[in-house]
Amino acid sequence: MERVAIVYDVGAATPLEILTSLADLVEPVFVLPESDHNRQVADLLADLAVVASPGDLADFGPRGIMTFSDFQLEATAELAAGLGLPFHTTAVAHDLTRKYSQRTILNEHGVDHIATALVVDRESAEHAAEIVPLPGVLKPNRGFGGTHTYPIDSPAELFDVVAKSIEPQGCAPDDGFVLETRLFGDRVEPPWGSYVSVESVVRGGQIHHLGITGKLALSPPFREQGSYLPARLPDSAQDAALDLTGRALTALEVGDSICHTELMLTAGGPRIIEVNGRLGHPIHDLFHRGHGIDLIQLAAEIALGRDLSTKVGPCDGVVYHYFGLPPMEARRLVELPGLATARALPEVDQLELLMPTQSAVDWRRGFQERIYTCRGTVRTHDELAAFVQNIDQVLAPRYE
Repeated sequence: MERVAIVYDVGAATPLEILTSLADLVEPVFVLPESDHNRQVADLLADLAVVASPGDLADFGPRGIMTFSDFQLEATAELAAGLGLPFHTTAVAHDLTRKYSQRTILNEHGVDHIATALVVDRESAEHAAEIVPLPGVLKPNRGFGGTHTYPIDSPAELFDVVAKSIEPQGCAPDDGFVLETRLFGDRVEPPWGSYVSVESVVRGGQIHHLGITGKLALSPPFREQGSYLPARLPDSAQDAALDLTGRALTALEVGDSICHTELMLTAGGPRIIEVNGRLGHPIHDLFHRGHGIDLIQLAAEIALGRDLSTKVGPCDGVVYHYFGLPPMEARRLVELPGLATARALPEVDQLELLMPTQSAVDWRRGFQERIYTCRGTVRTHDELAAFVQNIDQVLAPRYE
């Protein structure tokens, strides 16, 4: 059985999901670069699968390589280059994981121009305030999952965040922030979001779009609350979203992979939020339940250069993944008394508590600060809307 290297870290797929998907298809070799998360799972993974260090990987003879983690995209590209395996080049992986580089490339290629500036100290913040029309968004140059992402409505707000987040002597670009003009979505009724993601396969420079994933409204300020299939978009909007995504992937010269591109649906048409050079979360679960397609298997087949079957049929019902997030003012989760009641709802297939009561919470941790994750299937979008607007009343979370 052919071996595929999985450069692992926290990301869009868990070890169990990876092992389940790849059983009888390939033999996964988990590569564990140094990280806090990998130190926690190393012993468990060693009991379940073949584990290699980055320096020893060549000895295992992998025929392909992939990752589901933004944190390890560059490490995967470096290993792929050394082993002569298809993936993003190291330069492309660098650009995909730096928001300023990515936006600069998209601007220079005329894909979707949005004013942007790199902020590493007070002086660069002052320059950013001069060249980036506000209101804006300030986000880490190398951040993932909406962590430490701030709305900026005035230069004073920008300078205040910079003073609290960056040392007076400044920081390296990788540790800095990016200020961009804020994108505003077209008005839609809650709980629907005014943004989507496009899931795409790239192979040998050829792009095939698997589909568009719908999004629920963001939790303030910019935290992802949930995703669903099928998306609620007219054909014309779908065509525009797919065209823009294709041009972005081409401009960034992405390599063989599955990509996850987020788009804001504005009154003037779709705009690029960001391009991710790996499978998005929770896209594997949604496509598996909604379309019967295993995207982890598909990623392995891309890595091995196998013939692909990317035909996506209609979605059976509406599948969703919903994330419980603390309000911005919350500092501690006190109790969640309605957990058993919520788990018994017919719309719920699984509701997993991700942090125990009495845990400290901080909205600045973005997507990482999920209280719970809930997934299920309903018959219609209207049923999903009713469920989403009711679930927190059932759970009745209490915060301090």
